[in-house]
Amino acid sequence: MNYEISSVSHDLGIVGNFADRVAIMYAGKIVEYGTTLEVFYQAKHPYTWGLIQSIPIQGQPLYSIPGTPPSIYQVKAGDAFFERNDYALVIDELEEPPFFKVSDTHFAATWLLAEDAPEVIVPSNIQARYDQYEAWQLARRDQYGTVKS
Repeated sequence: MNYEISSVSHDLGIVGNFADRVAIMYAGKIVEYGTTLEVFYQAKHPYTWGLIQSIPIQGQPLYSIPGTPPSIYQVKAGDAFFERNDYALVIDELEEPPFFKVSDTHFAATWLLAEDAPEVIVPSNIQARYDQYEAWQLARRDQYGTVKS
């Protein structure tokens, strides 16, 4: 039997332990969704990056996303995360981004994925996750390039 459970949590550690698919929300809107591995190890939205960086790691200072969440009573044009986004583009203030396809199961609403977006250097701990994900994918491929289950 297939079961579906919906849960809302700010604790990514708990979510990562039981969810197959994850949707990241900011200001009441989904900004990124995909499989848990994709979102946790191939995150593309700067808010998702911030959430991942906020996961406590013993012996390291706790990261906090700068600024404060927007008021739900004053809806502005553009991306709701714009004012807190260190990677914001001019268009973020003007237009809400559509979902861009990262893979068949992974989508993110960030102008950073637009064809004409400048290349950005992601935070080093996020890049380390990208590298770890790539290593896992390579390890799961057989000699014919097929991903093993």
